[in-house]
Amino acid sequence: MKILRDKKAIAIFLLPAFIVYSIIVMIPILVSIYYSALEWNGIGKKTFVGLSNYVKLLGDEVFRQAFWNNIIYIIIVMVLQLGFGFIIAVLLTYLKKGRGFIQTVYYIPSVITVIAISQLFTGFYSYEPLGLFNIFRKLLGMEPIAFLSEYKTVLPAVASVEGWQYIGIYMIIFYSALVSVSPDILEAARIDGASELQILVKIRIPAIANVIMLSCILSLVGALRGFAAPMNMTKGGPNHRSEILATYMYKKAFTSRDYGYGSAIAVVIVILSILGVLLISKYMDSEKE
Repeated sequence: MKILRDKKAIAIFLLPAFIVYSIIVMIPILVSIYYSALEWNGIGKKTFVGLSNYVKLLGDEVFRQAFWNNIIYIIIVMVLQLGFGFIIAVLLTYLKKGRGFIQTVYYIPSVITVIAISQLFTGFYSYEPLGLFNIFRKLLGMEPIAFLSEYKTVLPAVASVEGWQYIGIYMIIFYSALVSVSPDILEAARIDGASELQILVKIRIPAIANVIMLSCILSLVGALRGFAAPMNMTKGGPNHRSEILATYMYKKAFTSRDYGYGSAIAVVIVILSILGVLLISKYMDSEKE
């Protein structure tokens, strides 16, 4: 145990991970910051323009649309992943049989490629008033909807794909945390007359606060860098109604070949991710106090 208190030993063990993290994460971020100060098409001459790309963002109507779309996208994804994941995890703690089967069923979508899931849901939603979901709507006596073509439905439809796909991961995380709470404490609370809801709110949730915070951070960052589902299903359409920052960044950098502007959008995504992590951490710390 002495080696764990040796700062030099800790530094040696952390060094390989730090080097890998720097190469994969930090260096690309720094390169993106550098490119964001340039006007460059990826091939020709680089022209230094300073903060012009960021100023240009402020007046870009499509960027503003993508920004607010991304906020809605994040909310939908986090509600589905964290909300449903937590509810299922809680229910699993009371289940005596079939627990492994249910966990497997919910976890399977998270190991399937996003492209395959997107194609599947494209058929379910459809660009016309067709598809599996509209068959169910007709059975219920409801009018069919072209989910991926209508302004009001396209963004929730696309966001729900990523939200649904990774429910299983958060279910596993929450379930592992919930079953780690001491059964003696739970039993003592029951003997004292506490209801299951009171035990959940007063004992279980505070006991796994760190796990909840980590899950919120993972879900937030994952939603901010969401790309494959909206790009594959709608490419940001119709009329940018499902455009989010990642898809707009891709279009600017690799379709319009405006690497400087695309890099500026990428830097905004990084800043939003950092701010989101800091806000969640600060909120959870204040709740503990």
